[in-house]
Amino acid sequence: MNFKSLIKFKSLIKLSSLVLILGIIIQTFSQSKKSNIMVNTKNEKIGLLVIMKAKEGKEQEVKEFLLGGLSLVNAEPKTASWFAFQIDEQTFGIYDTFEAEEGRQAHLKGEVAKALLANAGDLLEGFDVSRDIKAVDVQASNHKVGNQNKGLLVIMKAKEGKTSAVEDFLQAGKSLVSSEPATLSWYAFKINEETYAIFDTFADDAGRDAHLTGKVAAALMENAPVILEGFDASAIQKINILASK
Repeated sequence: MNFKSLIKFKSLIKLSSLVLILGIIIQTFSQSKKSNIMVNTKNEKIGLLVIMKAKEGKEQEVKEFLLGGLSLVNAEPKTASWFAFQIDEQTFGIYDTFEAEEGRQAHLKGEVAKALLANAGDLLEGFDVSRDIKAVDVQASNHKVGNQNKGLLVIMKAKEGKTSAVEDFLQAGKSLVSSEPATLSWYAFKINEETYAIFDTFADDAGRDAHLTGKVAAALMENAPVILEGFDASAIQKINILASK
């Protein structure tokens, strides 16, 4: 082999090695990306919505109770998502989701529920388990990665004969929020035969404001007079996310 052939051979070896290394990097990245997608995929079908009002002077204690609940639900493998939030100075809430009834029942018998019931008499105003802990069915959801600090809770009532139209609207909303990078979690769920809700989260006020001027909000206000009973903008409640799983 002459000198020129040797140089050419070495160059081919280097090129082949580079291609091989690049291929390994691409494959590794692809597998990692698929793995992350699998980790972040949730199949949430049912949930709970709990709204509670703190007794006067007990607001900070309720907030601390909810913040402490995060460590407890982190130990519940069948609780898919859990959000503690504050609506106003005295009003707080919990929204959580599960893949199956088994998970919801385990949560209702778990440490968070026990602590809530044990402290309700001291911390909460007129709390009624049968009225204030609502079992819900998740209609649609969409998730992105990010720090969830702000949110919206929208509760709406379908007009008579319009439940299917409301459900179709909520299903369509899932695809619309997919194009909103600042909308981190978005849930549509059914509370009872005629009552529905949207719960969504954002990193900051800018993301929330972008959603409120986006396609979902515009479609909601456009369709509300036709499919919803007595709906107006006051039903869109701004909330602060205190803790989330």
